[in-house]
Amino acid sequence: EDIADRAERDKNIMFDCLDGIDIDKITSDGLSIRVGDKVLKLNVISQTPIPEVAEIKEEFRQKLNQQQRLIKSKINDKINEITEYHHSMRMEYQRKEKELKSILARSAPMPDVTYSHAQQGLSVVKGDGKDRLIWLVQGVYWPKTLDHKQIDPKFSKKMISNIVFMIETSGQSVTSASTRKPIGLDYFSHYHQSRPDCWGKWKRATIWKNPTDIIKIAREAEAVLENINTGSIAEPNPRGLPRKSTLGRHLIEDKKS
Repeated sequence: EDIADRAERDKNIMFDCLDGIDIDKITSDGLSIRVGDKVLKLNVISQTPIPEVAEIKEEFRQKLNQQQRLIKSKINDKINEITEYHHSMRMEYQRKEKELKSILARSAPMPDVTYSHAQQGLSVVKGDGKDRLIWLVQGVYWPKTLDHKQIDPKFSKKMISNIVFMIETSGQSVTSASTRKPIGLDYFSHYHQSRPDCWGKWKRATIWKNPTDIIKIAREAEAVLENINTGSIAEPNPRGLPRKSTLGRHLIEDKKS
């Protein structure tokens, strides 16, 4: 039963009780008088209307009706107040429930990232939309070969840069992998940076089952970047790195020849 219907029913019951009070029904069947140890009982054998009594009863009737109306008004106000309060509480509850359901619909349980994963440079944040996650894996950009020809280690060490591999997932699917700067997470500038990165023939895993799979993808990407493929250069002069033409002068083979 709805609270408003129940309140209306209870109100009508109370109003019926008030309406049942009738001054004409207030009568006396007799009178008892105690005198010493004797009680005298007077019984009504007939009634004769008395104008004064009728006037008094009418006055009482008007006052009674006035009080009944006042009581009804108070009851009605209180019932309306309770009903409105219940309605507002129900609306607030429904609003909160809808808001919570909306949050739950967009949210996804966070994966079980342990301290061991963090030691390997892994962290994770929620992405936009349901079941979307952004994984951040700390790594190093260190190109060691040019078209699989070794770059002089003394020279290549100058190119070492700390980077972040940003891997995005939706549900259990891996949707993207890119290199980012550690501060601000802008794209990291390197020879194969096409926003997102050009990964050549490398095919990353498309499904992940646990955080270790994400770390594995990042380490594979890190290994791919160790070689600079001159056939797919996107940035010949990346910020903070030598020009492509400069790299060719620091190959081990050239120095031996």
